[in-house]
Amino acid sequence: MLKHQRRHGDSTGFAICFAILLACAVTGCNSKSPLARVSGKVLLDEKPLPNGAIVTLPESGRGARGTIINGQFELGTFGKTDGALIGVHKVAIVAFEGAKGKGAEAAAGNLLVPQRYTSPDSSGLTIDVKAGETNEPTLKLTSQ
Repeated sequence: MLKHQRRHGDSTGFAICFAILLACAVTGCNSKSPLARVSGKVLLDEKPLPNGAIVTLPESGRGARGTIINGQFELGTFGKTDGALIGVHKVAIVAFEGAKGKGAEAAAGNLLVPQRYTSPDSSGLTIDVKAGETNEPTLKLTSQ
């Protein structure tokens, strides 16, 4: 029964992440909006998160996104690593183990982070992006 609940939670987390990414992609934002570079770390229980995705949600405007590799990420808003809008961003983190099986029919692996981190509204994580500097946040997640 617990395994069934985890799989359901995994698909819910994936759906939430997808919805956030979709919202980030379609939210309008002037391409001349001020951006600053953001290059940081994600730790789970003080260890680098092996892989995953990060998305941000500012108070207004377009969110940023990035890929987490060995605990490191860079954010991009309009391009791959062009940075994030100036201001405070709520943050969501999603990370899964490798897929179970092969091909399009493969089930997603287990969620590596607690469900609360998969939504910017429940994660409790923020990044304050400041103008004129490279922002280097360390996001500390716990499995408890």
